[in-house]
Amino acid sequence: MAELHLDEVIDPHIHLFDVAGTPRPTQPLAKMFGWNDKVLRTAAKVLFPKPTMHFFGEDNNLLSDYMPPDYRADTASSKVGRYVHIEAGWKDKDPLDPVGETEWLETLADPPAGIVAHADLNLGAAVAPVLKAHKAASSQVRGIRHTLSVHVNPAVMPFAEDADMSRTANFRKGYEQLAEHELSYDAWAYSTQLSQIAELAEAIPEVPMVLCHAGTPVGYGGDFQGVGATEAARNQIAAQWRNGMLMVAAQPHVRVKLSGLLMPVLGFGYENAATKPGVPELVDKLGPLVRFCIDTFGPERCMVASNFPVDRVSANYSDVFDAMVELTAEDGQAAQAQMFAGTAESFYRL
Repeated sequence: MAELHLDEVIDPHIHLFDVAGTPRPTQPLAKMFGWNDKVLRTAAKVLFPKPTMHFFGEDNNLLSDYMPPDYRADTASSKVGRYVHIEAGWKDKDPLDPVGETEWLETLADPPAGIVAHADLNLGAAVAPVLKAHKAASSQVRGIRHTLSVHVNPAVMPFAEDADMSRTANFRKGYEQLAEHELSYDAWAYSTQLSQIAELAEAIPEVPMVLCHAGTPVGYGGDFQGVGATEAARNQIAAQWRNGMLMVAAQPHVRVKLSGLLMPVLGFGYENAATKPGVPELVDKLGPLVRFCIDTFGPERCMVASNFPVDRVSANYSDVFDAMVELTAEDGQAAQAQMFAGTAESFYRL
């Protein structure tokens, strides 16, 4: 098995949860049923929208606390030092509400080295006070994520109200504010929307951008709610994804995260498997995706990330980590150092 010759790994994409203690969609259920995990999960299956349960998997980790000690336990064998926290669904009735998540992260005993916060870019220029408040709340704020993911199949969970949101005038004006406040943008969209990501990057190149989760090709690995149900459909999904990734990679200021490939939405089905996949199987299944990203963007524009605990429903951290080491070994030690630490460190200015 390949070894990673690196003193410190930086994980640039994790989410932390205090389920009952912070205002997220799961908080009411956790307060009512948190005394019994089985009851809590049964209630979630009944009360949560079906697309939500399908997206995260019925045995998901979003109904349990995931705090720094939990994360350190998962990563104990993987040389992970610093990590970057990505916004995790903090409720926002008011535009300034997500600043509460940034303030909460600052209270942790093992806080993130970098924070990617949430702000509603549809506010246009009026998003400026929100960006200022995030930066005032923590000196570790490095960027913003306002998710764009909407699929043509309504059974695939949407994370935005409008599939073309990034093309609207208000969103573009809000996006421009990121440059004004020296913030980067974490772009997350489904592979059917990658042309929009490329358009946005080209239109406003002053904003550093990283594409999350390798472009998330829904149904790439198998049937997910009718997407990718046949081999022909999966071939089409893969071809569309590759074309979209080429468009995004043509924008030289865009980086890509090799992450999120074990979310149920990709269709591999591991969230329902009796046993979690081992390293050889992960190398086999994820290899074409990972290698295409590296070959297209180059190691210096790729960063390996975990998306834990979301991907935890499908595989153990150590197995995913070891699989990524195997898949990047052919690039050499210097390139691996970039992908496991250097790219994230420079992009997020850690």
